[in-house]
Amino acid sequence: MPAAAVLAIAMPGALWWSSATPAVLDTPWWVALLIGLVVLFHVLARLVRAPRPGLQQVPAERLRSALVSASGDGVVPPDPQVRTTAGVTACQRVEAAVYAVAATVGMVLAWLLVAEPSWVWWVLVIAGLAVISLVRARHSWAYLRVLERAG
Repeated sequence: MPAAAVLAIAMPGALWWSSATPAVLDTPWWVALLIGLVVLFHVLARLVRAPRPGLQQVPAERLRSALVSASGDGVVPPDPQVRTTAGVTACQRVEAAVYAVAATVGMVLAWLLVAEPSWVWWVLVIAGLAVISLVRARHSWAYLRVLERAG
């Protein structure tokens, strides 16, 4: 995914370049560079995302039940509104997990390139968020596999 590559490669490269060139830190251009990379990430993420229906109003408990039960018993809900909303939510959670892992890789690379001890806390925070995203995506990934088999 191109957007994940921006998080994993371009962001650490930009941070390394800005820290290796002290004159850059005296200007607002390094902030503009980081903001530009974030905008590039969002644009690429939007461009490569497959079209999907919009989210419909479904009670949170029914949505959670659909995602969890599909991973347990392998059955998608019979209600098309719940099935569609659960599918869209599952796609969003899987994408978020991919981006969180890419951001973690990017932070680890940045930490290794810049060699700032204070960055350990940022790496731990981003890694913690990635673990949360991966745990949330577990049921979503299972739901998407069951939905694909149900055809």
